[in-house]
Amino acid sequence: MAAIEERPYLKGRLCFKVIRNGEVVREAKDNLIVTTGRNALAKLLSGQTGMHVAQVGVGSGSGAPAEDDTALTDSVTVNIAEARVGDNLEAEDGTVFSDARIVQFHFVFGTDVAVGLSISEYGLFCADGALFSRVVRETPFVKTNLDKIVGFWQITF
Repeated sequence: MAAIEERPYLKGRLCFKVIRNGEVVREAKDNLIVTTGRNALAKLLSGQTGMHVAQVGVGSGSGAPAEDDTALTDSVTVNIAEARVGDNLEAEDGTVFSDARIVQFHFVFGTDVAVGLSISEYGLFCADGALFSRVVRETPFVKTNLDKIVGFWQITF
């Protein structure tokens, strides 16, 4: 029997912008899809309910992403504002494209959410609270009531 060629099967990317007084700072980071996220996806494919992606969170943890991550530190979450599959997808530069292998989860942290939190990590969460994937920023920033975070988390199959 021939060996099975290994290839990346799932990958994710977080794209967001911080808007402060009309000024925009953009950032994009590849993410690690953690073990609990892969387990949730397998359960979802088998028909189990409650395993879909439902929230994005921010936290203050600074440790490197690891396969066994299960939570964010001091986590504050918001519900997914919109999920897009295949069509009307947003590129990092704001243009629109289509790709049947991609799902995007759009989110907004308003000016009144996570105020005072030193944000250094982001997480994508399933409806049952399981962490799906995690990103850590190189430099944390303290969110103020002048900051709005808008973005999308993209998963490519």
